[in-house]
Amino acid sequence: MYNDVIQLLDQHRLKAAFTQLIALVEKTENWELKPAVESLQTTYNYMVQYAAQGMEDPGRENLYAQIHRGIYELADRVEFIGKLKNGYGHKSDTYRKFKRFATETYGQLKTSLESATEDLEVSNLMYTDAQQLQAKQRELYQQQERMTDQLFDKTWISDCWTEEEAKEANELLVSVLVPAHVLAVFVSAVTLNLMALFDPRKFQFLLNAYRQRTELVINQRALVGLALAVYYQEKRLAQYPELTAALSLWTEDPQVIEQLHSIQLLLLISRETEKIDRRMREEIIPQMMHNSQLLEKDLNIEEIDIEELEDKNPEWEKNMKKISENIRELGELQMEGADTYMGTFAQLKSYPFFHQAAHWFYPFNRQTPAIADLFATDEIKEKSFLNIMLQSPTFCNSDKYSFCLTLNSLPHSQRNMLTEDLGEHNEMMQETFDKMQSDEMNQEKANTVARQYMHDLYRFFKLWMFRNEQHDMFTDELALWKCTALRPLILAGTYQKQIADFLFSKEYLPEAAELYIQLSITQSNDPDIWQKLGFVYQKQKKYDEAIQAYIQADLLKPDHIWTLKHLAQCYKRSGNYPKALEYFQRVEQSQPENLNLLLQIGQCLAILREYDKALAYFFKVEYLEKTPANAQRAIGWCYFMRGKYPEAHRFYEKLLESEEPQTSDWLNNGHVYAAEKNIPKALECYREVMKSCKTHDDFLKIYLADKEVLLEQGISETTIYLIPDLLS
Repeated sequence: MYNDVIQLLDQHRLKAAFTQLIALVEKTENWELKPAVESLQTTYNYMVQYAAQGMEDPGRENLYAQIHRGIYELADRVEFIGKLKNGYGHKSDTYRKFKRFATETYGQLKTSLESATEDLEVSNLMYTDAQQLQAKQRELYQQQERMTDQLFDKTWISDCWTEEEAKEANELLVSVLVPAHVLAVFVSAVTLNLMALFDPRKFQFLLNAYRQRTELVINQRALVGLALAVYYQEKRLAQYPELTAALSLWTEDPQVIEQLHSIQLLLLISRETEKIDRRMREEIIPQMMHNSQLLEKDLNIEEIDIEELEDKNPEWEKNMKKISENIRELGELQMEGADTYMGTFAQLKSYPFFHQAAHWFYPFNRQTPAIADLFATDEIKEKSFLNIMLQSPTFCNSDKYSFCLTLNSLPHSQRNMLTEDLGEHNEMMQETFDKMQSDEMNQEKANTVARQYMHDLYRFFKLWMFRNEQHDMFTDELALWKCTALRPLILAGTYQKQIADFLFSKEYLPEAAELYIQLSITQSNDPDIWQKLGFVYQKQKKYDEAIQAYIQADLLKPDHIWTLKHLAQCYKRSGNYPKALEYFQRVEQSQPENLNLLLQIGQCLAILREYDKALAYFFKVEYLEKTPANAQRAIGWCYFMRGKYPEAHRFYEKLLESEEPQTSDWLNNGHVYAAEKNIPKALECYREVMKSCKTHDDFLKIYLADKEVLLEQGISETTIYLIPDLLS
């Protein structure tokens, strides 16, 4: 019924939409919204009556738009409240709890949070006894946590804000006494709520949070929230010109554009997390564990004496190189913002701390009650592994909490290993610490804060115990540039090419093609764009489109070897062998000793039945190639097609005597015997082919694929069909 209302609104059938909306209210028993629906319907009826009487009304257009928008709002609210009110699970239980019991308003929460902050500030003056001070501060931080959790839950399950609620929420936002980490959680709750129910007042709240708060932990979360709200609520947002106008002003702000670009890349990189996690579990970690005997204490990979390793076991050098490649690849992934620790910390999210939804969005704070005891003494040294890990921008907030909670459960002796000073002997860790100090905590940088927040979001949607109750945003495309309001921001300047190149590098080919097509229009003189567009088409097996793109690239950058090679390959794949040969031979002028190229040219000549010319190329490759098997196969085939059967046998026998003969070698040698009318020898070869086939039908498929060739060599059709029966 809700979908019927939306469909009618999309068709601008407002009268019918009202009828369906009233029925929806009655069905879901959302009686608190019934007066609002009736009031809006009354306004609409008056407008219709005035219009029927032919009365002029200069404000009719605006009123119609407001009513149209109002029905959308009410329909969304009825659906949202109905699901929570009558649903099952944690979120619905939270909603019903807040409806059942009187809860504090945003204004009251603001006052309580401010009081807690003031009490914390003066507690040092009020208590001289260390234990009393610690107990009081613990109590105040627990109070702050309870209010933060209430603030999150209240917002997460809230209906559209009233004007008074929005006013109080914004007053809370600008309060200098409410801690930034509390406001960051508040912003996250608004984001989650907006993704489920569009509320113009909450959207404006996020705009205010981004504009008015200078703390990165707040404004970067607000920007992520705005981007996601636009992505998921684009249709509703279009109903509010004042909000879309506010977004359009960002086109003049290079800082916003740069930050949105970074957020878009982070959303795209999140697509790779499961692949990275799988590789970590199946390849990288097993490889490193398998070779753990090579990694001695306090010995860096680059310090291992390769000469000595070769004396012990030649395979070790190969293994060490593999480990080095894995570490280098992990470093590169981390630099581009990839989430390489998801799998590592996934098993550490079962602590009671993570049962509360709000806690997945807590910026890391050592005073958080669940971990405060860990930092209550001076046992943790400044340059300990724990301190370095907690200052590292590599780990997100959620993972830092996981690490601390795990540390809390360790025996004291094991905990000491991680809290003691590393000492000067460990140069690598010392350099890491010094670099963090000189960079003044990298996590304060906007892109780092945004990345950590994205990883926190990812863990919430993938690992929270009640995750199945909600839609997982990370299963969506999250292509922000496809939203009308965000497109000019995300694709501004050089950013479109950067996003296209990223999609290209990760093989998201349709999306990359879409952006390269647009770039080929706006930057038509850039051969690099045409080359990449051609390659994307080629990878998608759209050879005609690829050829056209490569021809453009060749016009702009003539005789570029890469372009000529790919043009030739596309012509070859599309069956245009004369054109393929033409381009391969253009490349040959610059690379006359390229053996793979010579094979390609020979293959084209053979298909065009110019066997003598083809043989000249194949013989050259056989002479120069260290492993000439492919050239020998081609020579054997050319001799077979020319009817020179003894010569063909000579090359096929070489192949069959090699260490790894292919099924096709037995098959083609059998064809030669069949052409010589030597059926017994042909059957011997075909039986070898059958050994590699699962079924007789599989053999028939590959055998009869050469039927036309066999007929051309004078083998009768009857013989061709008899041979399979002779084998069974």
